[in-house]
Parts: sequence; structure tokens; C-alpha cells
Amino acid sequence: MDHNIKRRSLLAASVCALIPFSPASLLAQQDDTVIGKIARIRSAAVAMQNAMPRVLEVGSEVLLGDVISTGSDARLQIDMSDGGELTLGENTIFVVLEYIASQNGGNAVMRLLEGAFLATSGKIMETADATFIIETQTATIGIRGTTVWGGPLNHDLEVVLISGKGVYVETASGRVELNEAGQGTSVISADTAPTAIKNWPKTKVARAVATVSFD
Repeated sequence: MDHNIKRRSLLAASVCALIPFSPASLLAQQDDTVIGKIARIRSAAVAMQNAMPRVLEVGSEVLLGDVISTGSDARLQIDMSDGGELTLGENTIFVVLEYIASQNGGNAVMRLLEGAFLATSGKIMETADATFIIETQTATIGIRGTTVWGGPLNHDLEVVLISGKGVYVETASGRVELNEAGQGTSVISADTAPTAIKNWPKTKVARAVATVSFD
């Protein structure tokens, strides 16, 4: 394991202790359930579970409860078990807390602790009562049959709807709904409402997508 992977493994391990969920609750989510596989990878990435790091490569399984960490200049694409897709940018830490996909409904809960992501929902969101949320340090992002990007650009967290039905961004102080491709919002802090919806210029959307692009 090279120095960069070791550093990210240690960081992922330390992050486990900072996740604002009770240890018992988090450990209950950790098991051998496969929720996806690595489809593409660039540079270094690891998955941490039960204090044991696994170096990720194409074909590696992603398990429920994994703390996924990417290195400098890294990209990581996960093909989810329900047909969805998740791509992570460099220096990203991402946790899969819950992932249930069935004919009767579905539920996905993930947490972005650092970095940028691009998420496309799969069959989970084809049922009426399904939920798919990505929690961050400052806001909750709710996904509805869509492709959405989230991460830092000009602020710690910005979100833009790439395509699909819509997405909401919510803090303790307010909520906005993005319903058209290109609409975006920023979150300044957990104590303030998301900024008013704006149509992002194509150059800004391109900047966002570039953070998770393999090109």
C-alpha cells in the first residue's frame, strides 16, 4: 500500500469516529451486503469497514457501511445494485449508511463528508414510497429519479440538477426545490437556508462536472 493510500485509509478511519450517528446504529448497518461494484477508477481509493481498509480496483465490491475514500486526482465510479450510478471526485470521503432496493420500495441513505459526487438514481426511485438522500455536514440532499452533482466550488457545498425529475436541498433553516436541469443552489452553513435557486451558466455546470469526470 503506497503512502497516499495509507494516508487516506488513516483519514477514513478517523472520520468513522466523527460521523454523527451512534456507534451502535452505524455498526448495525455494517455487514457483507453488496450494494455495488467499482466500474471505473483512476488513481487511489480505499474502502474502510471495521477498521480494515480494502484497496479498491475495477470489479471490487462495495459493501453496506463502507467508508469510501479517494486520493489526489482520483475518480471512482460505482455501479449500484439497482442500476444507479455514483461517481466520486478526488479527496472525497463518502459513507453508504443504508441501501435497500426491492419491488415493494426502496431506501438509500449516504453521507458526503468531504469532496464531490455525481449521483444518478436507479430502480430504487421507481416506487412511490422510495427515498434517496445524501447527507452532508450542512444540508440534506433528496434525490428523485434524477442525476445530481454536489460538492465545493465557490462555497463548501453547492448542488446542481443535471437532469431528471428534481432534487431538494434542505437545512435546519429552509429548503429549496430544483426542478429544471441547470438549476443550482449553495449552502453557506448549516444554520442558514440554501440560497435562492439560480440557473447556472454552462461554464459553471462544466466546472462542477469536471470534478468527477474521467476525461
